[in-house]
Amino acid sequence: MNALEKAQLIKELQGMTQQLKHKALPLYEVARSKKRIRDIFNLCDEPIFKTQISAFKARTQPELFAYQFSADTSYHLSFRGYFTDILTLEKALYAHPESGWAVLHHPEDGWQIWLMPAPRSPALHSSWAELQQCYIWLMQQQQQSACLKEDLPLMVPALSLNVAETSSQAMETSKYYRGRPKARIQTLELSRPDEPPSQIGTTLESPAPQLETEPTIHKEQITPSELIQFPAEIQLGSVSAQVRLFGLEEVNIQRLCALELGPDIDHPPHLDIALYYAAEDNWQTRQVYLVEQLDLQGQFVKYLMLLGVSSQLQAHYCIKHWLTQHQRQAAAIKSLAWSALSSSLMQLELFSTAYLQQAETVWTQPDYHPFISAHFIHKQKFISFEEAPADFSTPVLLLQEHQKIRVIHGEKRISLAEDELAYPHILLQRDKQLNWQNIHNIILTMPHPVQVMELYREIQTQMIE
Repeated sequence: MNALEKAQLIKELQGMTQQLKHKALPLYEVARSKKRIRDIFNLCDEPIFKTQISAFKARTQPELFAYQFSADTSYHLSFRGYFTDILTLEKALYAHPESGWAVLHHPEDGWQIWLMPAPRSPALHSSWAELQQCYIWLMQQQQQSACLKEDLPLMVPALSLNVAETSSQAMETSKYYRGRPKARIQTLELSRPDEPPSQIGTTLESPAPQLETEPTIHKEQITPSELIQFPAEIQLGSVSAQVRLFGLEEVNIQRLCALELGPDIDHPPHLDIALYYAAEDNWQTRQVYLVEQLDLQGQFVKYLMLLGVSSQLQAHYCIKHWLTQHQRQAAAIKSLAWSALSSSLMQLELFSTAYLQQAETVWTQPDYHPFISAHFIHKQKFISFEEAPADFSTPVLLLQEHQKIRVIHGEKRISLAEDELAYPHILLQRDKQLNWQNIHNIILTMPHPVQVMELYREIQTQMIE
C-alpha cells in the first residue's frame, strides 16, 4: 500500500468517525459506516493507523479500549479496571493491599486515571482528558513516588473462546487476522492481575510478585460449587426459571448455572439462559450479555443470554465454558440492559429485534454478519439470476421496502437447510437511489454466477456515486 492510499484511508476514517460522533444517521448508514471502518482496520493494522483506531474504539467500546490500553503499559498487573462511577472505582482500589490504578470514564467529560500511591492512602486522580494524556500524569506520579511495581516479563496469549475439541481432531485455527495468529473463535484480548493464570492459559517466564508472596491464594479462593447455596428457582420478569447446576470448581465460573423456564411454560427454543449467581439480588441492574451461538459447521443454533456477570472479562470466562461444553462457537457477543429484554424472551422475533437494533457490540468474528430471524424474510427471490455456491457463512443480501424484507441474493444459502432459525444477512433499505430496477440493472452488468459480496459492493458503489 503506497502513501497516497494510506492517506486516503486515514481521511476516510476521520470523516466516518466524525459523522458517527456528531450526526444522527439512519440505521443503514450507521451500519455501513461501522462495517467500512472494520474493513479498514482489518486491512491496515499498521502503526500509522493506530491513532485513528484507538480514537474510534475509545468512543464505541470504551471498556475494551481501557483494558487494551492497560495491557500495553508496564503496569498492567497493577491495573484495577474500568469504571463509570467513583464509589465502585474506590472500592476496587482499596480491595487490594498493593498500590494500583484504575480508569474512570464519562462519555461527556472524558477520562480520568485514579492512583492509590500507597496502601490505604487517599487516591489521587488526573484531570479529565484523553486517556493517553491521563497516562502521562500517571507516569509523572510514578516518577515522584515509584509506587507501582513494574510488570515482570510475561508470555500471555490472548484469552480465547476456543472451539470445543472433538475426539477426532484438535482445535481448528484460522488464517492470520490483523497481523496475529488467531484462534477460530477469539474473544477480547483482556487480562487482569486478579484472575488466576491457570484459568486463562498463561505461561509465566518468572512468577508475578503476588504469587511469590502468596503462593496459596488461589486454593484459598476456590469454593466448591456444591457448597454455594443456589436457589431452586429465579424469577425472570413474569415467569419463573428452574436453576440447573453444573457442579463447577473453577474459581471464575463456579457460580455459573443454567436456567430453564417452567414447569408451567415451555422454554423458548431459540434461547439458552445462564446466570452467574454471585449477586442474584441485583442481577437485574447489570448488563445482559447475548451470544449468537453457531454449531461447528457455522449454522445458527440459538441465542445465549448470560445474566449476573459484573464485567466483560467475567462474561467471557462464562461464555467460553458454555461454548466448550456444548461444542458450539460464537458469531458475536453483545450487551443490553435487562429492561430491554424482559418482555421479549418468549418470542424470537421480538428478541431478535432487540438484539439487532438495541444491543451494543462487544466482540465479533472477522467478517461477521448479524443473524436475522427466518420469519422476517420473504424467502422467494425477487429477481432471477444465477448465484455462486454458498455455505453457512455466506450472508443473505436483503432489501427492506415498507414492512417487507425480500431476498436479493440468497437462494442457494437459504436452501442449505430447511429448519434454520436465522441467517447471516446484509440488509439494504429501499429509497429513490436503490430500487429493484436499479438492482436488476447492476446484476445485468456483472459476471455470472454472481457472488453476494461482489453484488453488495457494486450496489454500494452505485449508491455513493
